[in-house]
Amino acid sequence: MFGRSSFAVSCIFSLLLCSGVAANTEIINFISDLQHSVDLSQAVVGNWATLNASHNERRWAVQPAPFGTPLHDVCEADMKSTLASPMKCPHELWITLNLDDTNWKGYRAFTLRLSWAASTPADFLIELYSPETVSTFLAGRQQRQITLPEGAPSFREGPPPITRTKYARIRVVDAGVPTPQIQLDRPNLHLSDRVVEPVHFILILEQLYGGVLPASQLPTICFLISVLLAAAMAVPRLLAYLDPFVLQAREDLSNIASSKKAQ
Repeated sequence: MFGRSSFAVSCIFSLLLCSGVAANTEIINFISDLQHSVDLSQAVVGNWATLNASHNERRWAVQPAPFGTPLHDVCEADMKSTLASPMKCPHELWITLNLDDTNWKGYRAFTLRLSWAASTPADFLIELYSPETVSTFLAGRQQRQITLPEGAPSFREGPPPITRTKYARIRVVDAGVPTPQIQLDRPNLHLSDRVVEPVHFILILEQLYGGVLPASQLPTICFLISVLLAAAMAVPRLLAYLDPFVLQAREDLSNIASSKKAQ
């Protein structure tokens, strides 16, 4: 009796606490290992926004690539950047993930969560880069690679510094199937004439407790645990209080049934 009652109460509370889904979400979990730092061009990465422990959430709006474009092809064609015109593509966003913050020193596992309105038809692709891989990526776009001749002096003495910083590349493509609408002033409206608005989204970077639990979900989990514990303690007392009434009701029903048979 106790186990079934507790389970029922738990289900009720869980249903009450659930809210309707109003957003789509892309999540990428990763481990922040130490790696060698690389001097990147400030003409490029200096313009990238940064997420860290004190500012781990921001909102953006990015213009999606045209409908039907493969996600992995977004911002890949004709993107040969130069120092005078560093990589600029309206369909992508680059973010610096500063994981060297002292408040995050004790955590290795992190999650990057991107959410946008469910009413906005769009597909997102999130990719993470280390300083070395993003340096290679930038060099490929700029079609240049600096190679020091053998025996040339190094610009930095000693081993390169280490860091946990990563870089996130976010690309978006329009995924909507437009609903035909009759417009009196434009009777021959084509799909290519459809105006696609920028996609607004929220990006959150946070640590994972135990490698699985996002920090923002910890208060909710603690609240649910406290509710379940309170329910587990309250149900036995409630049943004990109601038992005499239940027994009395059964006895009354039994007496009524017996009196009807006697008649």
